[in-house]
Amino acid sequence: MTDVLAAPTTVEVAPRTYAFVQPDGTWFINNAGFVVGDDHVVLIDTCATERRTRALLAAVAAVTDAPVRVVVNTHHHGDHTHGNYLCTAATIVGHRRCRDEVERMGIMTLDSIWGAVEWGGLELRSPDLVFDDGIDLAVGDLTVEVRAFGSAAHTTNDVVAWVPERRVLYTGDLVFHGGTPFVVMGSITGSLAALDWLRSFEPEVIVPGHGPVCGVEALDGIEAYFRFVADLAAEGWAAGL
Repeated sequence: MTDVLAAPTTVEVAPRTYAFVQPDGTWFINNAGFVVGDDHVVLIDTCATERRTRALLAAVAAVTDAPVRVVVNTHHHGDHTHGNYLCTAATIVGHRRCRDEVERMGIMTLDSIWGAVEWGGLELRSPDLVFDDGIDLAVGDLTVEVRAFGSAAHTTNDVVAWVPERRVLYTGDLVFHGGTPFVVMGSITGSLAALDWLRSFEPEVIVPGHGPVCGVEALDGIEAYFRFVADLAAEGWAAGL
């Protein structure tokens, strides 16, 4: 999360459907995305610091003059929610448990893990509009279908944003592409089930929570990792370790 990392890039993964990719994609250096309509933008996630979220909003402004009216939080972790407060004209949308966890945990600076970080003037802002199963957002002639996985995977409140007209799936941190998945606030078994759920959308493009944009084939390596961990844990348990 320092200036030595490569600059973020804006990728148009399909017409009017964008990924904001932040290298190197490791923990707390997240991706975001946005879908552009004629008169407004739906943003998928914000970023960990004030500076990074301002860069995200500048990337949106470089593409369209339309304002960000809705922000979807894919889960409660601070790298996806800290910048909510900068989207002053937007409604923040998230799972009911996402709002609960944002308010319970507060600002997740975690300096003991990350070291000295220029967090900026962060202000806590949790989702304004919450749901349990899903909600559909109209963005011109496109639809952003926000759907909850429903049980613990990366966290207890993971949702995806699916644009069926473009077959683009924003997965949040249900997908770490090229990095080690983080599931200590969720479940390995649930994460395995979530991969099958992601496949059921039959996406052509996946915008992961971390790492480069990918296709559905990237889920195979993540599944292999989770199965390795689960098998090793079972062997250790059986051996009394």
